[in-house]
Amino acid sequence: MGHQYKITGGGYRFVASLLAVVALIVASLIPPSVHVAKADDDASAASVTPTAYAANYGQLVNAINGSQSAVIAITGNIAFTRQITLNQGKKITLVSDASACGTACELTYASAYALVNNFSLFNVIGDSSLTFGGGTEDTNKLSFSNHSNGRLVQVGSASDKGTVTINGGTYNKNGSDSNTTGDGNIAYVFKNGNLTINDGDFQNNYASAASGSTTIGVTRSGGAVVRSSGSVTINGGTFYQNYTGQNGEDNVTFHGGGAIWSDGTLIVNGGFFSLNKSYARHFEYKTSHKNPTGGGAIWAAGRLVVNGGRFQNNWQMDNNELYATGGGAIYFGDGMKNEDYNGSMVINGGTFDSNRSMQDGGAIFMAWYCNAVFQQGTFVNNWSNRLGGAVYTEEESTSYVTNAAAYENHAGHFGGGLWLCPSGKGVTSEHGGMALFANEANVKYDRTETGAEIRQDTIDNKYYGYSGSKDRGVTGAGDDFSIMYPSKSGQTNYFQLSVEWFTGDTITWHDDGQPTSKANGYLYTADALSVNAMSRPDGGVGYTSDTKLEPGGSNDFGYGLKVTASMRAQQNAINQAFITFTKNTARLSGGAFGSNGVVDFVKVYDVNWSKVSSVGTSKNLAGSKWVLAANAGSGPHNLDFGNVANCSADDSGSLTPSEGVWCFVPTDTTDSYYAAFKGKYVTIVSDNGILDKNNANGQFRVNGLRVGTYLMKEYQAPDWYEQSGKTYTFTIIADTQATISVYEDDGKDTGAVNGNAIANKPYGAVSWGKVDSTDQLTVLAGSAWKLQDANGNDIQGAGNITDCTDQCSSSLDDPYHDVDSGEGTFRLTYLPLGTYRLVETKAPDGYDLPDGATVYYTFTIKENDDRMNAKLYKTDGVTEVTENKVPNDRTKGSVIWYKTDSTKDGYGDDARLKGSEWSLTQTKDWKGSDIATDKRTAIAVTDCISDTGCSAASKDQAKEAGKFQLKNLDWGTYKLVETKAPAGFHKSETTYTFVIDKDHTGTAEIQIKNGTDPVTGNIITNTPITVNSLPFTGTGSQTPRMFLPYVLGTVGAGLAVGLGLHVARRRMARQG
Repeated sequence: MGHQYKITGGGYRFVASLLAVVALIVASLIPPSVHVAKADDDASAASVTPTAYAANYGQLVNAINGSQSAVIAITGNIAFTRQITLNQGKKITLVSDASACGTACELTYASAYALVNNFSLFNVIGDSSLTFGGGTEDTNKLSFSNHSNGRLVQVGSASDKGTVTINGGTYNKNGSDSNTTGDGNIAYVFKNGNLTINDGDFQNNYASAASGSTTIGVTRSGGAVVRSSGSVTINGGTFYQNYTGQNGEDNVTFHGGGAIWSDGTLIVNGGFFSLNKSYARHFEYKTSHKNPTGGGAIWAAGRLVVNGGRFQNNWQMDNNELYATGGGAIYFGDGMKNEDYNGSMVINGGTFDSNRSMQDGGAIFMAWYCNAVFQQGTFVNNWSNRLGGAVYTEEESTSYVTNAAAYENHAGHFGGGLWLCPSGKGVTSEHGGMALFANEANVKYDRTETGAEIRQDTIDNKYYGYSGSKDRGVTGAGDDFSIMYPSKSGQTNYFQLSVEWFTGDTITWHDDGQPTSKANGYLYTADALSVNAMSRPDGGVGYTSDTKLEPGGSNDFGYGLKVTASMRAQQNAINQAFITFTKNTARLSGGAFGSNGVVDFVKVYDVNWSKVSSVGTSKNLAGSKWVLAANAGSGPHNLDFGNVANCSADDSGSLTPSEGVWCFVPTDTTDSYYAAFKGKYVTIVSDNGILDKNNANGQFRVNGLRVGTYLMKEYQAPDWYEQSGKTYTFTIIADTQATISVYEDDGKDTGAVNGNAIANKPYGAVSWGKVDSTDQLTVLAGSAWKLQDANGNDIQGAGNITDCTDQCSSSLDDPYHDVDSGEGTFRLTYLPLGTYRLVETKAPDGYDLPDGATVYYTFTIKENDDRMNAKLYKTDGVTEVTENKVPNDRTKGSVIWYKTDSTKDGYGDDARLKGSEWSLTQTKDWKGSDIATDKRTAIAVTDCISDTGCSAASKDQAKEAGKFQLKNLDWGTYKLVETKAPAGFHKSETTYTFVIDKDHTGTAEIQIKNGTDPVTGNIITNTPITVNSLPFTGTGSQTPRMFLPYVLGTVGAGLAVGLGLHVARRRMARQG
């Protein structure tokens, strides 16, 4: 036995203090805690787990330089002394530490650089990527705020790629007139740069309009948050009260864009833009009158796609010159550049609410030499101080307006719904038209955005100008539509009047006032707003058939018209419209829409389909994604504008088209998935995503498609369903509902899809755990399994299902693999419907393997909500397995030892000693915990010597004398003590121990120990009893040892007799 020490009270106190110190030292070596952040389950559940930490600039530099790919947790404010450049394909993510940062972790400038911080903190080039934030709110507390100069990040370069993603954080109150860094306080995106903003707060940033050079080498043009010539995608975020400065005559090319300036590709899928303002000022006499200024939230050229988002209460403030200025929310195009530069704008969604322009286009202004499609979205309560309460488009531009409804809009003089300038031209294709009704043109709407009369030019510090215009024109003209006399030299205008709406409803038109030949509707003078004498609405004539209106020539006047439509027709238009304009107001003309260019009101179509289960087609399935492909001449109108890019590809060559944006599939693509789409335009349609206009799960509606033939293919299946490998096709024919059919199914055309309901085959999953039979909290690793069908036949490929503990995956083609990386826990997915047997083929180490023929488990995958968590049943098919925890019994242990003569070697027959007896006591349970003394039970073990077998009473199951074997021992630690020695031998006083556990159950594995020292061969020896002899002399057979018993016997007998006589005498003496 080892030495034992007793610890006194003072000793305990000393030990406790020592442990506390050790704990503090260890804690100081552990990195700061960062909350592991997970996105919502609906958003693919990506986690953010830091791989490095940085509390200061030096640590951040080292962390970035020390890894090609890293997630770095910022644990304090980082003060930059110089720019950090990411190059050569680095992939870095920066997140905040929840506990260290508190309100925010600031990315800022060192105090010594506070006055000269004219550099971007980061420069991302060389195909590198930088991500700010991710995960939960706690890891999105990075901040770049309150900097009068400087910038957060430069993205890419003129010749080098770079990618930046902003997932959250605060980026507020940056910029000043002393700024020398240039536009885009948060990000400047070069031609080959790519920026994505998924979330974040961008508030009160300022874009200086001062003249002079900048460190970025580009003249200031606008964009307090982002300036870009590359690619920018906005999926979310709040852009609030960002604004530009007001330029002077020394910077007449300043454009505007309170939040964003872009002449590359800008895609807005979401986000909230509110109270952003452009103060950019137009100086007509210094440059061409086409110099662009405006865009309270966005100024853009090149390529702009708005799929979603909300634009509310944004302002364009300048009213200095009556040209090229406007766009309360968006200004698109540069009248000083050609069509190749200006590109196209697609309004495919979004809500524009209560935006204001002090000139034209309360929500959107489009300049010269541009193309646009207005095909989906909502415009409500917008206001302009002149033309186009919601939208205004300039000369030499072409716009397509699809399936639109404009109602309850107002203009102060002409065209309460729609207005065409003296050079404006309106075309109606296939009775597309714009459903115009219930609008009003009336001088009472010649007011401010709040409804105040304009009796002075400046009200509440806003310059409205031209006070008293309300008194000119007297009545106005054209509640629903007005077109001016072509008073411009060399210009003509016209409008194709249609008496059938895109809904199929028939309506009538009637003259409603008449602009004079001097009236142009865009100036505030008496002539410009003059009307001929015509009573409203009863004067003039009606139109009951399609008519082309052509002012000019013999028609020495313009037109004002009003629509008569049934309430049913009006409601149909509201319900079926792809884009709506309502409650918008223009002070002069075009309450909803005004144009000086060409506007084609076209009828387009939709396609509808649903995703259902192949088992029960009444249930719609949510969550699928599709590739939709169009040929040239079909798809939305913007595919004809000529600036659709090739689909991008990843490093492996797989194409990666984006949701809501069309791209072209090259004819030489090597991506087999897109083989059927070579030379076509494609986009991604997600259930309830950007392009799906049916809000019901599993039901799709894609609007804005022209007549033509289309292909579609499932890109992602609903959860728990097999992905369809088929290619589907449909053809849109005018005024006919599209029917979907199978184009390619292993080379076979299988005909139309019933009801456009595309079926997916369901699959299921089963999970189970392997546990100890007596303690189901103990999970056991290392088992193996196979699957059989309901009749016990092995399933091909499912014969060796092992416990995966690292990178686990399976697929529809190869489903029989554990995808649960936890030890002792299993999950099989992609299992077809049916009933299965689960058979264990290898038990965890130390546990019994049941007979698979009689012990197995059954489960059934069936079409219901529980099929991804199938329930296990025992062999009888009735008894449930609790929590799908499959138990195994621990293998019982067996121990052998030998009792031998210490004077002899080995444990052969001549060495073993018979007749010893033992006591066996379990002192610790199978988990190593001590068993209380009063709970222990000692078992007596006797030496079995039998040719026929040993009785249970002896416990020893070894028939040979001096050999012991105990069987069926539970796991634990045992104490073995000899209680009786063999005859003629000393009893051992040693306490022996042995352990039975998962690694030690077989007899060859049990090592008996004497304390900590192993007993060699489990051989326990006894020493013979010996007596020292007197020194006799003599020889022969009668040696001294032979006489020793006799001598001792004689002496003993004499002593006994003597003692008896002594006792007798004492008794007689007491009696006498």
